[in-house]
Amino acid sequence: MIAVEGIAWIVYGIVVTLLFLFSIVFTRYFQNKHESEFFATLITILALGLVFSTLILLPVDIFLVSSTVDQTKGIKKEWATPETVEMMTLSIKTAYYICYGLITLFSFFLIPFAYFYYEEYDDEETRKERVLSALKYTSFFVIISILLFIFGLFLKPTTKIPKIDLDWFKKLLTDNNGEKAITFVIACLILLGMLVFIAYTAPGLSLLPLQLIKGQKRIDAKVEDIENRLVSIRERQRMLLSKYMNRTIPNKDRRELDELEDEERILIRRMRNIEEDKSSLLIKLYTSLRPFEIVFGILLLCLTLVLIISIFLTIVDKIAFSLCGSQCGYVINHPNLFNPINYVFMKLSAIFPLDYIFMVSLILYFFLTTMLGIIQIGIRFLWITLYRIKRGSTAPQALLFSTVLLTLSLLALNYTMTTTVAPGYAHFGSQVYCNQTTLTGYRDCSQHKELIVRCDVFGPTDICTPTISSSIIDRIIVNTPFFGVFFYYSQWIFLLVFIIGFIIALFKRSRSCSKIDLQELVDDDEEEEESLLDRRKQTRNYHTA
Repeated sequence: MIAVEGIAWIVYGIVVTLLFLFSIVFTRYFQNKHESEFFATLITILALGLVFSTLILLPVDIFLVSSTVDQTKGIKKEWATPETVEMMTLSIKTAYYICYGLITLFSFFLIPFAYFYYEEYDDEETRKERVLSALKYTSFFVIISILLFIFGLFLKPTTKIPKIDLDWFKKLLTDNNGEKAITFVIACLILLGMLVFIAYTAPGLSLLPLQLIKGQKRIDAKVEDIENRLVSIRERQRMLLSKYMNRTIPNKDRRELDELEDEERILIRRMRNIEEDKSSLLIKLYTSLRPFEIVFGILLLCLTLVLIISIFLTIVDKIAFSLCGSQCGYVINHPNLFNPINYVFMKLSAIFPLDYIFMVSLILYFFLTTMLGIIQIGIRFLWITLYRIKRGSTAPQALLFSTVLLTLSLLALNYTMTTTVAPGYAHFGSQVYCNQTTLTGYRDCSQHKELIVRCDVFGPTDICTPTISSSIIDRIIVNTPFFGVFFYYSQWIFLLVFIIGFIIALFKRSRSCSKIDLQELVDDDEEEEESLLDRRKQTRNYHTA
């Protein structure tokens, strides 16, 4: 048992270390090079690393409970005594609640404090004044968290208890007050995360693979476009100068000439940068790797479609075969409809750490698609854009805001992975049990291997041990069906937004490939120039018309 648990935690430690390094690279990639704040950067790195650490607990959780069962006999292994299993699950539960507690601390105190600490930056203020001012605004979030804890502490389970005589179900309804308070706060954070998951992850799932498949516009096409615009600008300049050859140019036309000169200067500079790109090693390398990018994009698109199909089949399965419908948050016994992602996980679970690698890959994929959605859509309040995420020029406030969105979306991902993407795998892993009892009371399937079946909620609790992650999620949706119903119908909205985003991404124009155009996505000066060019072009088209 010690060897099994030790291997799992060693692998977990290695993966968490790599993900923390990924968080550092990610933060450094986007943070403003000229306007960075060490405290904000540190909080961003720690928050992202913490959420990754929480999500990566799921495959460790699954591996440990799966290792307690003998696959060939369908019974617990000799070392997997009730006391040993309880100690093992207690260590996982402790790790989960520590992570969830820290996420709550970051969400309601550290991230808001870092945001307001930088927001109150003033050369005339002392550090103490900034800290006090930030604490004043942060106290609002602290009060909200305290109220949520108190509400969760005294919240009573649903009075409409469905008539299900299952030991698994009864255990979900019995938890201590501390667990009730923590799970209620986490449920509230997951609820907010669902909104982020719908708004950013759903469109991002279609944007990422389709952008890779479409690729970037060829440099030659961009050169031709710039040359045509230069010809039009110079022709307009020639017409104005010839019109006032021997006369004083009026102020109105003088301003237009100045604007045309600005346009010409900008376009010439872009042309020069494009010419330099033609001979750059980076562009040559990108051109040579373009076929691989298309293949990789197609593979990601296939993965996305399989994920969407898995989610769709599971939510249909939930409404058709739920144990007690909306009264317990549409909990299902096991997937009745074929779930491709769940099937892959079941096959990979027999060869550790392949399932672990696949799980980490899925988490990173969801993270990247969410990040792409935030970059493309921006941080908005309704139709008002608050912040833009740009490479090398993201303000500390935007970085912290995006960290909150990513944290909430990854918490929502924890629910989605556990209940819709791979519900069977996430609940019991590869555990099986012998569904035959001898006259002496022992389970023996040595002569009837076909009676060894997968564990589910109807399985014997002395053999089938549910994962801690699934128990926490199920406890939330069983004790408070409101969350279960909200989470369930959020999956339908998620699919609808994905379809809309997929259609938009399908017909969206491909991005430019030149170096200067890539910089336009991240450089404020280039954005202003682009806006200037567009305004001038629209004005000329209006006058021509």
